[in-house]
Amino acid sequence: MVKNHIFKILWISVSFFILSGCFEGEKSVAEWPHAAVAVLDADISRDGKLALISSVNFGAALWDLENNQLKFQWKHSDDPQRGITALRLSPDGKRAITADEDTFIIWNTNTGKAYGYWQAPAEIRAVAISDLGRYVLLGLADGRAIHMDMNTGRRLEFTGHRDEAVASVDMSANGVWAFTGGNDYRAILWNSKTGQPRHLFEHATRVVKLKLDPSGTQAFTAGTVGNAFVWDLTTGEQKVKLNLKKKEYVLSAANFSSDGTQVVTGAPGRDISLWNVSDGKRVKQWRVRTRDRGRPSGAIVYAVAFTENDQFILSESSAGFGEKWQVNTTR
Repeated sequence: MVKNHIFKILWISVSFFILSGCFEGEKSVAEWPHAAVAVLDADISRDGKLALISSVNFGAALWDLENNQLKFQWKHSDDPQRGITALRLSPDGKRAITADEDTFIIWNTNTGKAYGYWQAPAEIRAVAISDLGRYVLLGLADGRAIHMDMNTGRRLEFTGHRDEAVASVDMSANGVWAFTGGNDYRAILWNSKTGQPRHLFEHATRVVKLKLDPSGTQAFTAGTVGNAFVWDLTTGEQKVKLNLKKKEYVLSAANFSSDGTQVVTGAPGRDISLWNVSDGKRVKQWRVRTRDRGRPSGAIVYAVAFTENDQFILSESSAGFGEKWQVNTTR
């Protein structure tokens, strides 16, 4: 599983390096080494204070971004083939979930304590966790999405994606609304209490990335051929399509600003872009650093987030570096 994941990282990185040209943009205002080897996945807390990174052979590392200090190192096992390939921080930053191919663990981000070890019924492709870790959402390779109440043990299986893999998931902070996207070309917002869909968003390609606005009024989705949208969750209508260039076929990370007026995205070609939700136009662009500055190489941007005041953007990439970027734009 880990070997296949690493091969995928290398193939995407090289492919997008060839397409990415020579644009470099403004340099980051801060840079922190967070992993010495290839990163498999990453997430940044909503307040920009924590980063969670998984890497080859080293499990997951939780970083305090305010002081750039390693808080905890977590592993599922000593088997190098059972690496942590999916992870998330809860919206309140108090819990973390890490997953390997078919198991997941919930952790306390203050104490480092593990709450338990659970088995999934199929290969895990994506995970999400609610405030305080009460609810967990799994996206599985067999097309199911599973919503779990960790307090009561209640489990709801959502089969709206048929037999196609669920590639990306997100969930409201209170765990009520689940958002899932997959290889069936659809993103679906559904109620975790009833299993009933609220909105279904059709795409022309596989859905590879999605994100809910913290306010619950907007959603972001991205496909594989330059399709990236912001949706109005009140009406279910498309709000805007991002003005992507041809080389930006895949987006690997996304997040909304605190006021919902902007979206930041990350891509396999080292690119970070800031977009206006009002018109879908790019406001600013940066490129994350690579591991070896002296030779051509690529990096997948796995996580992007705004700081609390929206004045800076934070990123984590497959090269193993966390970076901080100055926004300086007029909204």
